[in-house]
Amino acid sequence: MTATPATDLIDRAAGLLDGVADVTRGDDGTSLTLAFEGTRAAIQAMTLSEGLDVLSVTQVLAWDLPNTEALRTDIERLSTNLSFGSIKRSSAEVTTDVLQHYTFPAGTLGDAALLTMVHLVLSSGVELSRQLTD
Repeated sequence: MTATPATDLIDRAAGLLDGVADVTRGDDGTSLTLAFEGTRAAIQAMTLSEGLDVLSVTQVLAWDLPNTEALRTDIERLSTNLSFGSIKRSSAEVTTDVLQHYTFPAGTLGDAALLTMVHLVLSSGVELSRQLTD
């Protein structure tokens, strides 16, 4: 596979995250899946325009929760205190999964800053997951 800014970025992220999560590389060369403190996440690297390389993090906060008004209220309450990204339900069926999404420019970040940003997002998701499922 030919190296691109997106593949270079995901390679850096994989190397940095390997020490804090179980990382699996995607076949496409620009994605990862990982297990982090009881949660699962997908990370995708992409180039939006020349010089603008981003990481998109999607983390599962909860699986198969009853899709009730109380859950919608909880998600709204938790969203008001969220520092990074957004929280969404995956469907409007009887049950739903709750996901956290965050996309940020990452191509120019140094290794310490890149690891810090991804770790902050994932750690926030772990805390949100606990609040939704406890």
